[in-house]
Amino acid sequence: MNNKLFVFLFGLGQKHKFFGKAAKITAKYSYPFYYAVYLAGFALTLYRGELREQFMYIFIPFTVYHINNFTRIKLNKKRSFQENDIKPLLEHKTSPSCPSNHAACAVVIALVFTQTAVGFDSLPLICLGSAFIILAIFTGLSRVVCGIHYPRDIALGYFIDVFGWIVEYTILSKL
Repeated sequence: MNNKLFVFLFGLGQKHKFFGKAAKITAKYSYPFYYAVYLAGFALTLYRGELREQFMYIFIPFTVYHINNFTRIKLNKKRSFQENDIKPLLEHKTSPSCPSNHAACAVVIALVFTQTAVGFDSLPLICLGSAFIILAIFTGLSRVVCGIHYPRDIALGYFIDVFGWIVEYTILSKL
């Protein structure tokens, strides 16, 4: 199933040039985009001035990223372009692939931004946070279309992030 879905999504990027180009742009620029989102969200926490919120904004992405990275090193899965002997749409080194750090970071940043937006009780900020969550999903898919990850890499990254965010947010909000 994982390989069949990979072949299908990667094939879409090969067959439809616009789709492939959009995936390539998304995959390449999602990291700097989400760093900017992260900084903007942190600026919002500074504006509100709540120390606990600022701590959570830093702590949750930090720990979730490290859990994701630890899992990645332990699993040591090859990238899809290595196992399938294909040329990815985007150049990439041959580091461990599963779970995806790009997908994971995009999701956790979108979640903490949205969490902060809810604290402001501002519909435009909440909608922006929701848009960031949707874009984070596309970030993960773009990595598959570009031939850099398998769908399982993306799914595991999403799972670790969402589960980690829920657990940490629940625990930290009760302290």
